[in-house]
Amino acid sequence: MSLDIYKKGQATRSRATAYVILGLLALFGGWACHAEFNTVGRGVGLPIHSSVSNLPLVGALTWMKVIGFGVFLAGLFLVHLFLNKPSHADLLIDTEQEMRKVSWPSWPEVKSASLVVVVVTFVFGMALFGFDKLLQGLFSFVF
Repeated sequence: MSLDIYKKGQATRSRATAYVILGLLALFGGWACHAEFNTVGRGVGLPIHSSVSNLPLVGALTWMKVIGFGVFLAGLFLVHLFLNKPSHADLLIDTEQEMRKVSWPSWPEVKSASLVVVVVTFVFGMALFGFDKLLQGLFSFVF
C-alpha cells in the first residue's frame, strides 16, 4: 500500500474536486460522530487532562472531540486510498480529458436557450391549466 499519487500531474482539477467533496463527507462523518458521543452520561465528554482545558479554537480537549477528529482523519485516509486506486484515477483522468473537448456555449446562447425553456414551460403550463378547467367544467356539468 503506497501513499504516492497515481499518475501524478494528470487530472489535477477533477482530483481536487473529488478530494474536496469526499473530504467534506469525511468532515461530516467526524462531526456526526462527535455529535453522537456528545450526550450526557456517556463519559466521553470529560476532559482528557486538566492541563488541556483551554486550547485556542478547540476549547477543552475531550474524548468526544478526539474520537470525532480521528474519524475525520480516517475518512481522509480512505478518500486518498479510494481516489488513488488505478481504476478510479483513470476515470478522473479520462473525464477531465473529455471535458476539455467540450464546446461550451457563450453567455448569449445560454440566455436565449433559457428564455426558450421558460416560455415553452409557461405555454405548456397554461395549456394544462386550460384543459384542467375545461374538464372540471365538463364533469361538473355532466355529473
